[in-house]
Amino acid sequence: MNPLEPGDSIPARGRILLRAAASIDASRAIAPAAVLVEDGRIVATDSPQVVGTPRADRIIDLPSEIVCPAMVNAHAHLDLTRLGPIACDAGFDAWLDTIRTRRPTEADDITEAVRAGIAASLRGGVAAVGDISGDRDLVAASTFAESGLAGTAFIEFFGIGRREMAAVSAIRRFDAGPNPVREAPGFRLGIQPHAPYSCGPSVYAAAAATARPVSTHLAETPAEAGFTKTGTGPFLDLLQRIGGITDDTGAVAVSGRHPIDQLLEITPARPWLVAHLNYPSEPDEDANARSGRFEGLARAGITVAFCPRASRFLGHPLPGHPGHPWRSLLEAGVEVALGTDGMPCLDTPDRLGTLDEIRLLHEDARDLDPTTLLRMATTAGATGLGLDPAAFTLAPGPIAGLLAIETDATRPIEGLFEGRTPPRWLLGPDRGIAAGGSSFHRVAASSSDTMPP
Repeated sequence: MNPLEPGDSIPARGRILLRAAASIDASRAIAPAAVLVEDGRIVATDSPQVVGTPRADRIIDLPSEIVCPAMVNAHAHLDLTRLGPIACDAGFDAWLDTIRTRRPTEADDITEAVRAGIAASLRGGVAAVGDISGDRDLVAASTFAESGLAGTAFIEFFGIGRREMAAVSAIRRFDAGPNPVREAPGFRLGIQPHAPYSCGPSVYAAAAATARPVSTHLAETPAEAGFTKTGTGPFLDLLQRIGGITDDTGAVAVSGRHPIDQLLEITPARPWLVAHLNYPSEPDEDANARSGRFEGLARAGITVAFCPRASRFLGHPLPGHPGHPWRSLLEAGVEVALGTDGMPCLDTPDRLGTLDEIRLLHEDARDLDPTTLLRMATTAGATGLGLDPAAFTLAPGPIAGLLAIETDATRPIEGLFEGRTPPRWLLGPDRGIAAGGSSFHRVAASSSDTMPP
């Protein structure tokens, strides 16, 4: 390995030639590769023969590393970073209740948890995050805003049954502002109706009407469809335990439709970003119901944020159900991005990133073009978060961040997926460039507290 010294990232000014074992982004993989960078912009990426020997202020040889763009984490819960893994042995509803009661609620605790999540994201090679901010006082969102990372802080709302109209009013007040969190190019405040079992249809309609970015958990478990169709099951039990939600009979009014169908009936001001989608149909439905929902998602321009490691940790797919439909979604024209979910269901307590997600997916997708997985970890997430996908490629132009990852020098593309080495930053992340602008205000790449060695 021939690493740069800690803190010795590529300067914002100057002309640097990287000669690497390989390069990869959402469109192509090249081995070996040469990447020419000038003033923090990609000038050329190709084979060494094509790039040749251009004028350069510095040449950096990376014979055992692969170069790629910074990555995007389309779905995360940064405020849960300090909770650590929480077993799901008692069922998802019980696991969810544990998260609800253990998540930080004091401002200082939320701040420290989100800062830990930001540091873990940087160690994971992530330049942009779709974070679910769980506190209404916007402490998590404020901490995210100060980080310099790009993305959206989706403010989480709950409201079903007797609390539904209160949530609608809260969303309208939030949208009308003002609020203490400063938005900027590359960073926005969005809205997160938590899920169809915790938010009624009018809450989704209110969120959709704001023109803000909107995300939600959708079709995460089979019990979710059972609840929205019949109003029964473990989620009803959870709502009854919370109290003050069900009516005098102990029931909650529901739409009677599958969660995806329920969502597709709402026309949002901008396309949804939906997380999980583990169970797009029920075992007793025919294939047309499943394919029809995929076509509806594609027509609506919805991005699905799939979290492979969290899905496996939480026991999906459950017996009697097929695996996640991410390949079928791609074939149907749905953009599928990768997310991590939260640290309570991950196996990398030191980092939070989608590189580990593509490594898991690759285990069962060795037949797939590897650039498809890079697309899911980079440009698809950028699209879902309203960022500039081009800033997360190695095409000529500004780049939101540049990574180097140790690999097998004899099989550098395969080695990227088969290894476990964390990424390191060559160019620190830049929020302005992620938004489609031009900026040199990159997140500092020299801090040992935030950057990998």
